[in-house]
Amino acid sequence: MPIFWRPQMAIGHDEIDADHRYLILLINTVELVLRFPENRPHIEMALEELRRYAAGHFEREERIQIAWGYIQFDEHRQAHRQLLRELDVLVNSIEVLLDDPAVGPEGLRDQSQELTNFLRHWLVDHVMKSDMQLVPLFKKSKVF
Repeated sequence: MPIFWRPQMAIGHDEIDADHRYLILLINTVELVLRFPENRPHIEMALEELRRYAAGHFEREERIQIAWGYIQFDEHRQAHRQLLRELDVLVNSIEVLLDDPAVGPEGLRDQSQELTNFLRHWLVDHVMKSDMQLVPLFKKSKVF
């Protein structure tokens, strides 16, 4: 089932919120292409875009945190690094499965659940918990 953006997901910074919307699109795309593992180029393209965009998003978010004087920046940056390492491990495991003729499409479908679980966990735990700690920072600048 796809993930949909909801107003409760907004943290109040247009650039970060736009990135989070695109990350939801990418997570949905990866989940979709993994349902059809016989189309390897689509899987590779979706995984590479997810890797690329996640790294870029984290860089943008960290730049914004520094500019805004976010006190918990170091911990947040460490969480980003850990997420990228975990994403790399899972993407690499999918690539290994793609190269293994003994696994086949059905085996890849079964194994891909780990990646989709990670992506959903990432969205819920990181974006909806860690990134939500940024809301008060951005609210300070809003004129009500």
